[in-house]
Amino acid sequence: MSASNYVDGALYSVWDDETRTVTYYENGEQTEQRPYNDEENAAADWRVADQAAQAQAQEDALNREALYQAQLATQAPPASGEEWVQPTDVHNSYAIDSTVSHNGKDWVSLTPFNVWEPGVSGWREVVASGYPAWVQPTGGHDAYNVGDRVTHNAQNWESNTPNNVWEPGVYGWVTIA
Repeated sequence: MSASNYVDGALYSVWDDETRTVTYYENGEQTEQRPYNDEENAAADWRVADQAAQAQAQEDALNREALYQAQLATQAPPASGEEWVQPTDVHNSYAIDSTVSHNGKDWVSLTPFNVWEPGVSGWREVVASGYPAWVQPTGGHDAYNVGDRVTHNAQNWESNTPNNVWEPGVYGWVTIA
């Protein structure tokens, strides 16, 4: 890494962490070059280590995303309507939009790699007619989208708010027939 300092628009000095030297200029001409002192070397060591850590963090994030996308691409949803079975790990978890039966109800998965029990988190009840009962979302993964419809307190509601976690009648919902 190198840094240049300018005074009144003219190059004054260049600090080069690779060669560990400072070069001074006056009127565009090099006037002096000297090695870093102990304090400048310590600061350069820190910058080099920080750059390496940032590069490693970025590479780790890319690797995690690639692994997630690879797992997502290979995750096969179970046959629709099968009885829900507790997954033991990511390899037999439920894919997004998987449908299962559990406790006499049908459910659709709202999240990839779903290991939660239907009715607890990450699932939405599928009803044959009408609208499913409103359930308090537990996070962004099961929040209601604009246009989602539910029944709550003997009324039908439609969400008009993205990522809606509010109870119908409080905020983000309109009554419908």
